[in-house]
Amino acid sequence: MLLRTKSKAQEEPSWRKSTRILDWRLFLSEMGIVFISEMGDKTQITTLLLAGAKPHYVFWVALGSATALICTSFLEVLIGSEIIARFMKPHVVKLASAVLFIALGCLLLFGVIGAFDAGTVAL
Repeated sequence: MLLRTKSKAQEEPSWRKSTRILDWRLFLSEMGIVFISEMGDKTQITTLLLAGAKPHYVFWVALGSATALICTSFLEVLIGSEIIARFMKPHVVKLASAVLFIALGCLLLFGVIGAFDAGTVAL
């Protein structure tokens, strides 16, 4: 069965049962993973190019980039914790994310989506 049963859907996830306000290990782990995975990403390259093109506005470029990352991360956590984790089994989520990751990688590799050329970025 791919979807959780109603009794499991109503249970609180194990991470919500923690009595600690802040789990430093989880916080630092997530921060490190996102930091490393974002290095060299198209978003970071675009931010780098924009900061280079607008050197007098570096603060605003950095603030805009950080705000965008915070907003997208918040949406991902909200969707993941409130929708996906509540109704889908963990092994299905892992399998689906692996398939999507491989599919998107192949689409990018073969140039079907996301062609990026630094010379075409409009600043």
